[in-house]
Amino acid sequence: MKFIHKHLEWMVFSVGLLAFAFMDPENAGTSFCLFDLAGIDFCPGEGLGHSISYTFKGEFNSAMNAHFAGPFAILILGFRITYLWHRLYNQSKQTKGNKNHGKCN
Repeated sequence: MKFIHKHLEWMVFSVGLLAFAFMDPENAGTSFCLFDLAGIDFCPGEGLGHSISYTFKGEFNSAMNAHFAGPFAILILGFRITYLWHRLYNQSKQTKGNKNHGKCN
């Protein structure tokens, strides 16, 4: 359970980005927007997944037309994933360094 708790955030973000990277942005598919599911026509994140997918494919004009925040979302999530990895790495180094603390060899 500790392992899942420590690694859940970066794994979910990574799987999400990979799913968008391999997604076909031309496919309308199912909407996961809570506003849309509630019957409200406006959805603030509408097109964000398509924009991320277009960005991974190098189609920046289509990405910006789908949603302006798509490329920025990739950067933000990428930095967050990198930060989490760095923090976990430093914690593992500290844990390994403290195992022999106070012992005489």
